[in-house]
Amino acid sequence: MSVLAVHAGGAEFGIPADRVREVLRPPPLTRVPAPPPGILGVAQVRGTVLAVMDLGARLGMAPVASDGRLVVVWGRGREAVGLLVDRVVGLAEAEDGESAPPAEAEAALPAGWLAGVSAPAPGRRVALLHLERVLGEEAT
Repeated sequence: MSVLAVHAGGAEFGIPADRVREVLRPPPLTRVPAPPPGILGVAQVRGTVLAVMDLGARLGMAPVASDGRLVVVWGRGREAVGLLVDRVVGLAEAEDGESAPPAEAEAALPAGWLAGVSAPAPGRRVALLHLERVLGEEAT
């Protein structure tokens, strides 16, 4: 399976490539009152209003830098959601759940948010995200 490798919160994560619609510079955000957890606000992208989530903050890590990138992913019901990340590394090949996540990585995130860990190159590890759970689309 192909994943889009991104940096957020000081770590490298993999987002299933078939869920990625596009990657772009973040457009201006409009803050909304009392947003759901992790939602920074909304942005207009190609005529569509998207909820925008800071992936680093959502994962309980450092918030994303202001000069990051917006990864637009397909959410539940094919609705798009924007994920702010520090930077996009590129595409990588990974086997779904190639190896179990290390205990310390699983302990740092809510249960079930990591689908596994892949090693696309020697000395490089990519934590594969269970996107539905990170987006809050299914119970953990």
